[in-house]
Amino acid sequence: MTFNKVILGCSPFTLGYQFGHRSRIYELDFSNNPEAIQEVIDKAYEMNVHNISLKLNEDLQKAINNSEKEGNNWSVFGLSNIDNLNDSLEVFSGYDTKTVIIDGQDLDNYLDTLDYDSIKNSLDTIRDAGYIPAVETRRPFKNIPLLTNSSLNDYFDTIMIPLNFYGYMMDCNFFDDENRNKFKQMVEKLNKTVIANRTLATGILSPKEAYDFLKNIDYIDGVCVGVAKKEEAEETFEIINNIKD
Repeated sequence: MTFNKVILGCSPFTLGYQFGHRSRIYELDFSNNPEAIQEVIDKAYEMNVHNISLKLNEDLQKAINNSEKEGNNWSVFGLSNIDNLNDSLEVFSGYDTKTVIIDGQDLDNYLDTLDYDSIKNSLDTIRDAGYIPAVETRRPFKNIPLLTNSSLNDYFDTIMIPLNFYGYMMDCNFFDDENRNKFKQMVEKLNKTVIANRTLATGILSPKEAYDFLKNIDYIDGVCVGVAKKEEAEETFEIINNIKD
């Protein structure tokens, strides 16, 4: 296996839109129900996943707090929009937070409007607060070259990008050999710590299919994967643990 860090994603708990009809199911399961979230994250912790992504969400915060009270020591990867960064940093300061990531949809919107100064100022704020500054993009083919060749490249150390066998939600028609080679070259040229997310293609891929593909990719340093049930956590992280072994 090439990657060495596994992060529990928070999108199912914070009601990410990308899951289609399942987003409504997650809302019914997790909204105002931190106990249900805690059951899932505790199972992930039991499966040796001790990193978790966190954005401002009271239910997820309560779940992590209660999990830590019961002895689980989480390392947090913070996710924040630019306009609520100060509020986010205040919350992240209450956890073992090493890295803070500018949310992908937010970053992509700021890149579209060429508002580089707001991005730079936010990344400086993150670094000044003592965290590793990071960005996410949800349009890697469009924005990785832009980040590589602009002054923004000096302001962040880590990037989170979508990566899966099909290229689902990766701003390409299909992740064929040509696009895979292009993607690899782009990422390697960027020369940052790389976290892959959307690795299961929002559930289109089984964990085994997803990680049989990802285990041989040498330009990623970590993966972020969301699960919504204890059984999903057990299946997914057992497969990843077997790859790691």
